[in-house]
Amino acid sequence: MIRYNEPRFKELRLDNNLKQEDVAKILKVKRSTYSKWENFTNDISLRMSNNLASYYKVTLDYLMGLSHTKVNILKCNKINYHLLKERLKSLRKENKLTQKELSEKLGFYERTYANYEKGIRIPTTFKLFIIARFYEVSLDYLMGRLDSKEILTKL
Repeated sequence: MIRYNEPRFKELRLDNNLKQEDVAKILKVKRSTYSKWENFTNDISLRMSNNLASYYKVTLDYLMGLSHTKVNILKCNKINYHLLKERLKSLRKENKLTQKELSEKLGFYERTYANYEKGIRIPTTFKLFIIARFYEVSLDYLMGRLDSKEILTKL
């Protein structure tokens, strides 16, 4: 059983001697917007969490508390939206689930989940986090940032 931490937005910001205002400028958003993400008041888009992970040079798994292992990623990794929808569909089929069954297990509307698989809609970071936890796979794998399904953990 994998143990999860809270997302590390604040921890990484403080480790880098940054203020919320500094990170907001890096992400080109208002400080209040970033503050809501850091305090988990608002959900963050995949694009913005990817930008944040890329800035700190860490995996999304580490940023979101899915992994205990801090892996330095030296290059900025982009989200592969085509792979995202294909991997969501593939994982569901590997687990012999219908979209309806999976949606019920995840607590999502069936139509919303179906649109993720079609690429019509992009899940938010926290929605994708729920999916990654369900399948026990890496967020970075789902987003096409890395090819390994494995969540890196150190005990």
